[in-house]
This record gives sequence, structure tokens and C-alpha cells, in this order.
Amino acid sequence: MILRLPNGWRRVSAELVSRIAERAGALGLGPATPVVAMLSGGADSTLLVVTLAELGCAVRVVHVGHGLRGEESEADAAACRALTSELDAPLTIVAGQVEAGGNLESRLRDVRRAAALKAADGDLIATGHTLSDRAETVLYRLAASGTARGLTALPPRDGQWVRPLIDCSRDEVRDELRRRGVAWRDDPTNLETGPARNRIRLDVLPALALAHPGAERNLARAAGLADDERIVLDTLADDLIGNDGSVSLQALTLAPPALQRIALRRAAARVGVTLGHDDVEALRTDPRRRTLPGAAMAEVSRDQITFLPPGSGRPEGSA
Repeated sequence: MILRLPNGWRRVSAELVSRIAERAGALGLGPATPVVAMLSGGADSTLLVVTLAELGCAVRVVHVGHGLRGEESEADAAACRALTSELDAPLTIVAGQVEAGGNLESRLRDVRRAAALKAADGDLIATGHTLSDRAETVLYRLAASGTARGLTALPPRDGQWVRPLIDCSRDEVRDELRRRGVAWRDDPTNLETGPARNRIRLDVLPALALAHPGAERNLARAAGLADDERIVLDTLADDLIGNDGSVSLQALTLAPPALQRIALRRAAARVGVTLGHDDVEALRTDPRRRTLPGAAMAEVSRDQITFLPPGSGRPEGSA
């Protein structure tokens, strides 16, 4: 189904529309392209769905209802129904409740990703991430990880996942919706100062904007440049990894430290292991058998490092 905008909606801000269309084209989104769009009812995902419709994509919309805010959550779903009805777009609403407990944001994100992948069935999945989200994620990842890889946040495309609004700021998105006369829902929990991401949005980025008015856009641009460089470095690092997934110690020793670190992380990732900084440095500077997170293992033999998946060894500290 190719979607068209309702006649009553205004089309304005040619520069922003052109910017989004250029990015969408680079992502392979165009007339009749099948794509699943994730819609929360908020401003970013609302403009995402409207834009994909305007481009003539064959959009299927998914809304995951977590039900965390009672009647407000029900109103979010109603807003999604209203928008997709105006666009004559198919909408799937998925019940996404999770049990209370720690790491809630991560578990909610996992539910949304699972729903999107199921609905997409191999097609592209579009999310409403913006330039502002990218800047916030850069700051969070740099603070949380302490590695340069924190810069490679929210690329325009990551496998099936595409982000057509990644060149637009959050303010631009809202201004565009106002000009078009399109309503959206605001989530008041985004103004709570408890979650780390909210503190970055509400406190850190405004402080950086006072120091330099282009801070948000510059952070997002740095992420784009870092992602371009990541692709080059990943390709070079993959030359250190054998067809069986092992890393040659001789090749590792001769490589620059940056490529050593990347090769070890990528080799471990092939068997589902995420290496922390300490594990990387230990294997790089003094390679020997090592127990890794999740009872995964790094085996060192025959001049090579081989990673074994989680559960292969005994968790550290167990009897």
C-alpha cells in the first residue's frame, strides 16, 4: 500500500523536507519501499510516519504499548490510531508490558525491538531518532564506556534499522509538525530528572549550548564522522581474524593498538561475547586463557586466541 498525506495537511519547510528526503533516499526509502515504522505517538515518530507517507513508502506502523502510565498510555495508542487512520496506514498495536524491576529501560527497548523485527519480517525498520538523540547518546556512551566507540552512536543505518530523521534536531521536528498542523503526544516522564538520559537532555546539553551554541549539532556530526572511520577500522581489523573466528597472536602483535582492540572485540562478538575494556587490555598485552562475562572463555593456544560462547566456562567466583 502506498500512502498519501491527507489533503488538509500543509506541506512547508522545503529545506527540512529536502534534507529528510535526501537522507531517506540514501537509506533506500522511496515510493513503494516496504518499511515498518515504529510509532510511539511522540513528535519524532509522528513526523517519521508522516514523512514516510509523503515519500510514498509502503508503510506498516507498529505501536508498542507498555501501559506504564495508565490512561495516558491508552491516549498514546488512540493518537496512533488517529494518525494512521488519517494516512490509511495499517497499524499493529503490541502489548509490551514488562515486570517491574531493574534495568527497566533496557528491557522495554528489547520488547520494542522484538516487536519490530517480528512485524518487519526482513523489511527495513524505521525509527524516529533525531540529531538530538544522537548527541545525547554520544555523551552517555562516552561517560559510560570510556572508549572512542561511544562516538559511533545511532548511525543512519544499522542492519535493518534506518533513521531518516537523524539529520534533524528535536526542535526542528516539533516546529515542522506545528507548521503542518499535525498533533503529537508528549510523555511527561521525559521531564523527570531521574533517568541518566533525561539528565543529559535537561541539564548537560543545555549547559554545553551555553558554552557553544553549536554543541548539539557538532556532537552529532562527530558521531557521523566517527561512524565513517569505524567502517574503515573494522575492515582493517577483520583482516586479523581468521575464517574460524580466531585471532592470530603474531598478526595481533604486529598491528597498531587500535586495531588490536577492535579485532579482539569483533572476534568475541562473533560468538556473542561483549568484551569490557579490562578484558581487551589483558588479552592484548598478556594473552592467556581467561574467563569472560557470562562464563564465556578466551582460549590461547597454537599462537592464536579463540573465543568460546557464554556458558562455555565456569563463572568467576563460583565454587
